[in-house]
Amino acid sequence: MKKSVWLCVVMLLVVSLSLIGCGGEKKGTTETTAKQESLTDLLAKGRNLPGLAYDFSISGQGMAMNGKMWVSGQNMKTETVMQGQKLIMIIDGAHNVVYNYLPEQNMAMKIAYDPTKVTKTPEQISKELDPAKAKLLETATYDGVKCKVVQLQEPDGQTQTKMWIREDYGLPVRVELSDSQGNKTVMEYKNLKVGAIPAEMFVLPAGVPVTDMSDMLKQLS
Repeated sequence: MKKSVWLCVVMLLVVSLSLIGCGGEKKGTTETTAKQESLTDLLAKGRNLPGLAYDFSISGQGMAMNGKMWVSGQNMKTETVMQGQKLIMIIDGAHNVVYNYLPEQNMAMKIAYDPTKVTKTPEQISKELDPAKAKLLETATYDGVKCKVVQLQEPDGQTQTKMWIREDYGLPVRVELSDSQGNKTVMEYKNLKVGAIPAEMFVLPAGVPVTDMSDMLKQLS
């Protein structure tokens, strides 16, 4: 296995586990109680869903990544293409383990991870968003569905987050992160489907050799 391919795998893991997060927001918005309650009810629709499947894309600041994702409880799976090769990442939330699997190489690597730094799925973003700290901007159609557009500002006053939240499921389908230097990162979730996902979706194929990379990463840190 070429070293460059493994490095790309590690880079993808770092990117995917760090980009999609929403921190605290600035207090003291002027939204009315009615708007806050409306947003609270909307976000409640995005909790305790049986499972999610969607296409995702992340772009901005010289990088771009897209693929497919499946979510069921603590388990997640993504499919992307890196250096012309399909890369499958499976997160086993019950055991705090990530598997990066290259089907063409019939190889996988296992990495321990910190669950507090796991990728924020649309469901998690919806659950963690505090309606009292969000400003409701407008209602708009995005990707063919009606959405509430909300804006949040980080405590430092330098970073803003703008979200398009679906009215039917209470889930964000577009998230824009902007900083004071004019840099913008955009995350999109399209072709979203809600429903139970088979457990075998989050299991490596039988017979795939797995290399445990946890010790190696500790030495590099």
